Amino acid sequence: MRKTKEEIETIDSFNYQWKNLPNAKYLLTDEEWRQSVDSYILDELQVTKQWIKGKMVIDVGCGGGRWTYGFVKLGCNVTATDVSDGPCNFTRENVPEAKVVKADLFELPQMMKDRKFDIVWCWGVIHHTADPKEAFNSLVKLMHNDHGIIHLYVYSLPRGKQTIRLRKLLGLISFKNRERVIRLLIRFGVLQGSVHALFDALSTRINHEISESTLKEWFLENDLEYRSYVPQWAKSSKDLFVTGRRNR
Repeated sequence: MRKTKEEIETIDSFNYQWKNLPNAKYLLTDEEWRQSVDSYILDELQVTKQWIKGKMVIDVGCGGGRWTYGFVKLGCNVTATDVSDGPCNFTRENVPEAKVVKADLFELPQMMKDRKFDIVWCWGVIHHTADPKEAFNSLVKLMHNDHGIIHLYVYSLPRGKQTIRLRKLLGLISFKNRERVIRLLIRFGVLQGSVHALFDALSTRINHEISESTLKEWFLENDLEYRSYVPQWAKSSKDLFVTGRRNR
């Protein structure tokens, strides 16, 4: 399917981000994250080490492989996918134990038609796609029919006028200049946070905010149990962390 200009720029933005801005807290360049990410996964999913060991996992939209790394630590068999070279190469380099596949989310069901996964993990991705509902439906098709789990983190909190204005402004300039502007705004105290995180939030053209009622509808349509839980490591977040299981 042909991509829109907004989709292409969003993909290119993430590609630039992972090629040029891989360092920040909560990423694989953060030693504290490496030490703790396995416990973060167990908390988000509310499962035990004994249960998760050996599970087949697909990390869709793997970025720099930070979650892929955690699943490998937990003894899972992990396939990591992303749509562009930057994140795929970064993940291959940092998590050689995982199978890394360059793939569009919407094409995964066909690519993986002979494989089903115990855990479909898609963290911070579908709200950056042109059609979040169709993206969700594509993920559901990857789940094991009897005991699959799907886990999502999605934007739900409205970002506010400042964010909207900055996104429009940055959309007029090159990725390199977006990085420079963000660095200046951090330096002068206008923005707080890492360049990586702010580039993620401000450079991408597609940024849907998905309500909990909408997510619940999608889960119900797919006969999935719905559970929302804010993990301890991100307890100040106002967005949604949700897990679904087969109603069987």
